[in-house]
Amino acid sequence: MKTATGQQPQVQLKTPYRFKISWTPILFLTPAIVCFLVFKYYPLLQAVYMGFFDYKVINPPGKFVWLDNYKYLWHSTEFWNALRNTFAFFFIYFILTFWVPIVQAVLLNEVKFASKTMRSLYLLPTAVPSVAGYLLWKWLYNPDYGLLNYLLSFIGLGPYGWLNDPAMSKWAIVLPGVFATGMGMLIYYSALQGIPSENVEAAKIDGAGPWRRMTAIVFPSLKFVIGIQFISFISGVFLTFDPMYIMTGGGPANSTRTLAMLVFNSSFKEFRFGVAGSISLVMFVIIALITYVQLKLSNRD
Repeated sequence: MKTATGQQPQVQLKTPYRFKISWTPILFLTPAIVCFLVFKYYPLLQAVYMGFFDYKVINPPGKFVWLDNYKYLWHSTEFWNALRNTFAFFFIYFILTFWVPIVQAVLLNEVKFASKTMRSLYLLPTAVPSVAGYLLWKWLYNPDYGLLNYLLSFIGLGPYGWLNDPAMSKWAIVLPGVFATGMGMLIYYSALQGIPSENVEAAKIDGAGPWRRMTAIVFPSLKFVIGIQFISFISGVFLTFDPMYIMTGGGPANSTRTLAMLVFNSSFKEFRFGVAGSISLVMFVIIALITYVQLKLSNRD
């Protein structure tokens, strides 16, 4: 078919799409993916698998018991007590520690003199091994010759039982976390450095006070980082094991025994690996549900 000018119309042939693979990012991601599969997902799937057996280490996997381990947890007062303690620690950690690095980062962002030195001082506690730090705090809390009761005696307070008192033990365990927020503070500080200074200066010119600038500029800019940190905070609290195990061993009167400690005791002290696997799955479900709700609320905003 010819056009009005007598020329044949040009037909454009579509070249087939060639799928290109960028191997450079794949090579960089492969070690991390392999580590996650081997050290994260495989143990998780293995724990789920063990939860359906009366698992025997000598002759694995042992007798298949279906949901008997979960029925045992449902009727176990020890499990429900550990679950309550875990949620209690979650709220105490949230009250005492979650907001601290945010405040520290905001204050440090306003410091113009020796800011590098201040950042270094905030990060120094992270260089101390956690076990050594908890042993030090355990000595400070000693009701007979601990430093805290000695100092409080000068102002007419105490002595307190601290770790020996079921009413105070949870708060005493969480308190050292207030002084170990260096990495979280650094993350928030880096996010604050990304806020354009022009926005802050414009708000000052418009007459916005410090609180107004915080609510209108600073906190909205930190919203995404706070959400990510909260997800990490949830899993971190539910999996916390070291401070309870070192400072109280779950006491007094099981007031500090959490689900993570219950997994340890069920597997390595009582050798009930099936029960430990079922507790691990319950912890995973709880963390996943809380994380899902938090993400939904964040997306709604």
